[in-house]
Order: sequence, then structure tokens, then C-alpha cells
Amino acid sequence: MRSRPALLSLLLAAVLVPVAGSRAVEPASYVRRATARESLQASLAAAGNTRDVIQRRRILEKLAQDFGREAVGELEIEQDWLFQTNYQVTPASVRQEIEWAQQVASRLPAGVGAAQRAELAALRDGLNADNIEATYFAVRRAKRALLFADPAVDFKSVVLTDNPFPNNSFGHNAHESGHRNQYGTTNAGGRLLVLDGLHPGAPLRDLAPGFDGVFWRPDLSYDGRRVVFCYLPKDGPSYNLYEVGVDGQGPRRLTNSPYDDLDPIYLPDGNLMFSTTRGNTYIRCLPQSRAFVMARCDANGKNIYLVSQGNEPDYLPSMMPDGRVIYTRWEYTERPLWRVQSLWTARPDGTGHAAYWGNSSVYPDLLWEPRAVPGTDLIMCTCAGHHSVFNGCLTLINVNEGRNHPDGVHKITSDVAWPEVGDSNDPVDKRSFSPRYHRTGDFTAYMAPYPLSPNLFLVSARTGPQTGGNSLQQDPEVVRYGLYLMDIDGNKELIYRGRHNAWYAQPLRPRAKPPTLASTVAWAKPDEQAQPGTFFSSNVYQGAAGLKPGSAKWLRVLQMDAKTYSMGFKSLRHSGPAVSILQEDGVKRILGTTPVEPDGSVNFEVPAGKALHFQLLDEQGRCIQIMRSFTGVQPGEKRGCVGCHEMHNTAPTPPRTMPAAMRRAALPLTEPSWGAGTSVSFERFCQPVLDRNCGLCHADNGRATPVLDLTLRSGVNEGGISEANLLPYKQPYLTLVGDAWGYPSRLADGEAAPQRGQPGYGMAGPICVEGTGGDTMGGLRTLRPYTMLSSASPLIALAMSGTHYGVKVEGEDLQRLIAWVDCNCVYRGDEEIRQIPDPPRPPGWAVPPLVQSAPVIDRTKPIDYVPAASAVAAATDARP
Repeated sequence: MRSRPALLSLLLAAVLVPVAGSRAVEPASYVRRATARESLQASLAAAGNTRDVIQRRRILEKLAQDFGREAVGELEIEQDWLFQTNYQVTPASVRQEIEWAQQVASRLPAGVGAAQRAELAALRDGLNADNIEATYFAVRRAKRALLFADPAVDFKSVVLTDNPFPNNSFGHNAHESGHRNQYGTTNAGGRLLVLDGLHPGAPLRDLAPGFDGVFWRPDLSYDGRRVVFCYLPKDGPSYNLYEVGVDGQGPRRLTNSPYDDLDPIYLPDGNLMFSTTRGNTYIRCLPQSRAFVMARCDANGKNIYLVSQGNEPDYLPSMMPDGRVIYTRWEYTERPLWRVQSLWTARPDGTGHAAYWGNSSVYPDLLWEPRAVPGTDLIMCTCAGHHSVFNGCLTLINVNEGRNHPDGVHKITSDVAWPEVGDSNDPVDKRSFSPRYHRTGDFTAYMAPYPLSPNLFLVSARTGPQTGGNSLQQDPEVVRYGLYLMDIDGNKELIYRGRHNAWYAQPLRPRAKPPTLASTVAWAKPDEQAQPGTFFSSNVYQGAAGLKPGSAKWLRVLQMDAKTYSMGFKSLRHSGPAVSILQEDGVKRILGTTPVEPDGSVNFEVPAGKALHFQLLDEQGRCIQIMRSFTGVQPGEKRGCVGCHEMHNTAPTPPRTMPAAMRRAALPLTEPSWGAGTSVSFERFCQPVLDRNCGLCHADNGRATPVLDLTLRSGVNEGGISEANLLPYKQPYLTLVGDAWGYPSRLADGEAAPQRGQPGYGMAGPICVEGTGGDTMGGLRTLRPYTMLSSASPLIALAMSGTHYGVKVEGEDLQRLIAWVDCNCVYRGDEEIRQIPDPPRPPGWAVPPLVQSAPVIDRTKPIDYVPAASAVAAATDARP
């Protein structure tokens, strides 16, 4: 029979095979001796006592193969302590470490850690340069004992994942959405583990033996007995949800579909919330990346309902002490696509979605992995990069101080700049929440924090260079994350360093259950029509600087369709297929208007399950103020707002009398003459109006065409589209829209694209969304009234004036022209999208990207099964 070390050596050797492009696992300097410590000392001596942390970790891995994890655990801790001093132990660094350890002790209850306090005092008094490394280790052992003696560390085990970095085929393995996508992912070796002891040598239990693939964040039930998790088999079709007991017993599969179900959490009512791609949506600026929005289901995985109205992803929900869910939402409604990934809250039934912090902030970039800090009003989260999610800075959010940068945001790790965007010029970006914060070791990134108290948390931390762009450096030894116990002063103690990355650790213990917020949703059944919801406001003028009471006559409701269509690649700029030259826009519909009462109040019905945004209109139906975000309702939900946009730290001004709109029932929307079901496009809304009113002179070789040719003609080439009539951006669209990011140089027929200064250039007056301040706070803030769209459009002003050769556009023609401008000059609508043939099915996609036959998903009904998408997938498989 083989000895235990020999067996461990064989087993670990099977999983420590280097990935392509990485360096060999076994270091050339490794020297075998009788004990693990002797081998370590001999190997370091053979390597010239290298300060290369990667080389030292290779030696430790080889030691673990030969002697077992239990024998090497203490050595791993010591090596991490040395790393935290940059391998330069001096009397000064030891004195500093004693001071930090005493600060840790000062937080503990009286009498706790008395032996360690006394030892630290003795070590300080007897400090000299002789055997300084042994003294340093003694100080660190005392400090480690004190840190783990904190009453918040009331557990002995943790649940976590040991997971490789994603490796997908389309090069976005560090992008905020791309890294969690199924297709192209070929990873294996991820594990769902229980570490029975807060020590690198503690025993491990695999809760999912035989599962060979990728895990993301798991969650522990409130009674501490079960774990719910998502899992993607190696080369498997999709992530699905599973549940298992913490003893490894009773594993069961909860969902089974070609769609991805991700990052589940237990709700206080016993049900589950998670992110899913069952909405069949694709990110508007990354058409090869499916978007995952929030959903909820029963404890057994049945009765799945989507509880988000948006298109772009919702990330990593977690529970707040008051029973709400906090999560990350990415959006860019009439704002640049790069930087709006902020924190939002909602009730567990999907009602009451509201911005929590950062919805108009560039700094930091991506706020995610939020968790409430026990005993405080603070939220701890990771601030990462839109294109570099594995770079992270630890942050505390206090909304009592404000809702956007620089108010209410506090770094924990001030030595790490905001990833991707860098620090601003505001001093808040250079300060730490704790004035005693100190840097220990060259830790460059953090993620997956789990707060235990106002002072202490579990966290994953790594060394190595900050990685930029969408693609992550694939050497797992350079960027590997280990699990630490850390405090807000910067003190860290290693708990576990796995095969790959130790992520999403959670204490294995019962935990307090937040209150259950009763659902107010009138859930629709598969054969039922969902009830509408209601919006109301007592005064749309509150907070709207420059908007005079009485100036708004109507409130218009726009719907942005979910992007269930995709070419599967970027066919034009970042789109696929393109909707607008101004931004990666979505299909828009004008659902209708409701009157604004003389006192500024509104009360109206809207359809449930849709992404909606509002515009205030003047007496001529022109937009005078817009909402640069989206909202929505669940069936039967009633929602109110303050002013013309949400002011989250502002209470509504109490009216002296009941607002007029609230003295009556909510009104149904008054649909436009063309119908609420009609999407807006250039070729159907703007061009016919130009033909009828301007074409006599400005089209078909009319006398004014040499000055401004408004004839519908050549478009711009788009990948995957061969028919000229299906190409986007046909002239005069580009002329009328004007400046845009990624403006084409030529049209499909070789004609040069219009240039600034030409007649008519930019006269539609759209919001030039991309490339004009997207990386500054000014690019995200609320626009002042009368400065955008039809109220400021030279085209609309000229069309209404009658001064240009007596031409005056009126009636439905004028309203269609205004509608096109106020939808920010989109080019395509749903009718145009549905003419584009479905693309070839890319390899590895469990659900194919479709365009012409893309499904329409009703988010008000259960979505356990999506027959349209499944049927189309089967049909696509059958094509030659």
C-alpha cells in the first residue's frame, strides 16, 4: 500500500499540470530533505534565497505534493508573512508589526488575547537584531492569534470555490460580462469546497466530487445546512443551479436548460434569486456576449420569473438587513456605455428597483460583489474595471453621505487605484476609510469580500501585475487569488491558497435571516395577460433646475426593447446589428403620453416587464427634459418618484392639498397615432416626412440637391449583411445626425461620408452619446431642460417655422419627425431588424444568436421553458 504522502503526491500531480503558456510547476531549485521545513530551507538556499514570490510558491506546491498539505500549511503562512515584508525583515519592520498587532488587540474585549498581549510586550522590550526572522515570526503568530480571537470570527469552517480563471474563445475573459459566459469556456478543475479550519493546512471537503468544470459564487442557507451553487461542466452547454448539504449529502439539480443560471442566493422566504440569460438578451455593445438579468424561483428551481426589466447584466445580488436585495446593474440609456455599472436595490419580488449609489459616477468604474457590513449602514463592495474584473479595490459605501462620487465612497485599500479609470483629482480617492490603514506586501487586487464586522472581513487577494483590456494574462501563478482574513487597517492573515483561485468564501455557520418582505406582485400565469403597473409623482418639477412650473404639458413614456437578437459578432463598431450611429442603442417604441396636471402631478398606467424611460413635453409635443436611465414595474406594482428624475436622498415636498392626479384613478396612456406597437426608425419615421415636405427640391436631382441631398441612398457596409437594402445609415441619415464616435469615412457605394461644416450636418440635434465625455462625470449627469433633442433641434425648429420657402411641417408628419429626434435619432427599429437573416450558428453556443427569428420574451410570465428559442435552436441545428 502506498504511503499517504505518496498518494497525495500522485493525486496533486494530476491537477498541477501547467496550463499552456505557463511555467513548469516543479522548480529546478527544489531540494528534497527529510522534513518539509528542511526541504524548504534547502530549496530556498539552492535558489539563492530568491525574493520571487512565484518561485517560492512553486516550491511550496512541490512540498505539498511530497509531504501533504497539513505538513506545509504553517510554512505557507510563514512565507506569506515574509512576502508582506517584501522579504526584508528588520528591527524597524518588527517594531512596526508589534504596533499593528497591539492595535488589533485594542479592539478585542477585555481579557481576550491576554497571553498574546504579554508576549508582544516582551518581544518589544527584548527586540534586537539577533535572529530577527524568528522574532518576526513570533510577533506574527501572536498577531494572527489576536486577529482570529475577534468575536466576529465565530466559525471554524468556510465554504468557498477553488476555481480557475475563465478561458473563453472570444477573448473577453476579463470583461465584466464576457468572463461569466458559457460559450467558448473550456475550463476544468474548479471545486466547491469546505475548509474545515481557518488555516492553509486544514482538511478540505469537496462538496461536488465528480463535477469537473467551473463554479461561481455559492450561497449558504440561513440555517447553515445547505449550499446552492451554479456549475458549468467542462465544455458543457450551460451553467445550471444545484444544491447540496454542507455534509456533501443530498445533492440535487435545480435547473436544467441551455440558458445560464448564475450566482444564486437564498431569499428569506425560502425561495431563490439568481442571474440568468433566460431573457435571451445580448449586450448591446458586445453582441457575442449574452446578458444575464435577475430572476427568482421556488426553492426547487420551478416557477422562474424574470424580475429585471433591463437588457444589460445584473450582477451578484445579496441580501440587506432590511430584506431588500442589493445588486449591480449595468446600463447606458442615452449615456456612454463604459462607466455606468452601479449599485441598485430591489425587493425580492422584483418591485421597487432603485439606484443605490453611483448611477452618475465615473469613479469608481464597476461596483460589484456588494454585501452589507453587520451593525452599520455601510455596504462593502469590490470596485473593478469594466474590461478588467479581476483587478479590484475594496470599498465602503455610505449613502447617508451622498449617492455619487465623491460623496459616500471610501476606499479600504487606498494603495490600489480605481481599476481602469484610475483615481480622480479628488482627495477622497487617495484616502483610506481607516486612518491607520497600511500596505503590507505587494497585493495588487482584491475581490469577493465578506464582511464579518465593521472592522473585519474575509477577502480574496492576489499579487502580480494589474491586467488591462478584455483579456486576462493566463499564467495562473502570477495572478492567483488566496483567501485572507483582513481588517480595515490592512492587516492580513492567509487562510487558504488553492490550486487555482480561492473565491467567494463564506463562514460555515447559521446566520441571521432578514425579514421577509411580502410580495405585492400579481404574478401572471402562462395563459394570463399581466396586469399593468402604475407610476405617479406629486410634482415633476421638483429638483428640475430651469424647468418652470406649467411648462410641461405631457409626460411621454418610451420603451426600449430587450435585445434578443444578435449577429453573434460585432458587425459594425460595437453593435451587431447596429441600431444607431450615436451609441449602441436599442429598439425604441413610444408607448404614449399622459397629461401633466397644472400642479405638476401625474398618475398613469404602464405595461409590466418593460424597460421604460420618461420625457417631459411642451405644448407642441417637443421633449424638454429626459430621463437618462430606465425603470419599470412588475404586474400590479404601484410606484412613485420625486421630481423629473429620482433624487434618492430627497423626500418629496409635502403638497398643501392632494395633488390633482392623485384625486383620480391612474390614466391609461394615450397612444400615438401610429400605435404603441410600432417601433421608431429613420426610414419609416424621418425619411417619408423629408420626402413629402422637402423632396421636391432636395431629392431626386431636385434643384437644391447640390446643396443638400435628402434622397435616400447608399448606406454603410455591415458585416454579415449582403443585401444593399438592408444596410444601415443610408444617407441623408449621417448628414442629419452629424458627429458620432466611430464615424465611417465612406459609404457602401464609395461616396465620402459627410463632414462637419457641410449644409445640414448635425441639424437633427441628437445627443452625441459616445466619445464626448463618457469618461468624465459631465458625460453622465442630468442634462438641463431645453438643451437636448427636439426642443433644441435645428431640424425641428426649421420644420415648424414655415420660413424655409414657406414649408411648414404639421400634423402627424411633425409628430413623426419629433418622435424620431426624441428617440435620439435611431436608425433601425424592430421592423428593420426582422428583415436581417439569421447568422450562421457559431460553434459552442448552447442557444444560437438569431436576428430575423429572434424570440420575444414576455417577462411577466414564468420562464422555466422558452419554446420559441428552443424551437428555433432545433431548426438552426437542422440547417445545412
